[in-house]
Amino acid sequence: MSEVSRPRRTQQERRAATVAKLVDATIAAIGEVGYQRTTVQEICGRAGLSAGAMFRQFDTRLDLIVRTAEEIFARQLIGYRVTMEQLGAQDNPLDIALRFLRQAQQSNLTHALRELFLAARSDTELRDRMAPIAENYYREIVAALEHSGVLADFPAELREPIFFMMLHLFSGEAVVRGVYQRPDLDVTVLRVVEDMLAVYSRHTAPPS
Repeated sequence: MSEVSRPRRTQQERRAATVAKLVDATIAAIGEVGYQRTTVQEICGRAGLSAGAMFRQFDTRLDLIVRTAEEIFARQLIGYRVTMEQLGAQDNPLDIALRFLRQAQQSNLTHALRELFLAARSDTELRDRMAPIAENYYREIVAALEHSGVLADFPAELREPIFFMMLHLFSGEAVVRGVYQRPDLDVTVLRVVEDMLAVYSRHTAPPS
């Protein structure tokens, strides 16, 4: 029997596949070798594409970097939403949320995002183009957090600051852990954080 031939991909499908390869390669490169060493040659080598193929999809390296930032934000947002939607079925939703947040900060995806944030400090064009994407991303995360009710014991005006405090704690931890390995502290740190939040929740609760 003759093999059934596959339908030919449309030009739009081929373009989407090429862009996906380039974005995946850029995420991997930035996370592993850093922003500055993520050159066009590095990206194309990882993607198995020529520089010409890249420039047919993106006018500049920066355009690809910004598209990559959008994809990183989108993937992380999906992860946050899925986790938040499942918290209601957990016995200790705050513990689950904190563990997820910590684990997310240790992923290559987040390492790549941190590299982009650091690069944007001194690259005005990158900063200007990333800023609205980041603003929408964090707004969506905070909305998912609010919908989950995991911080419902705290006053509304404190929930977003608490989220960012925990985010920055675990992000900094992930950076330091690359050089200074102290897994023995992880359990204790998480317990202290949860105890502190429990005490603070009682402190900020309205009088009965």
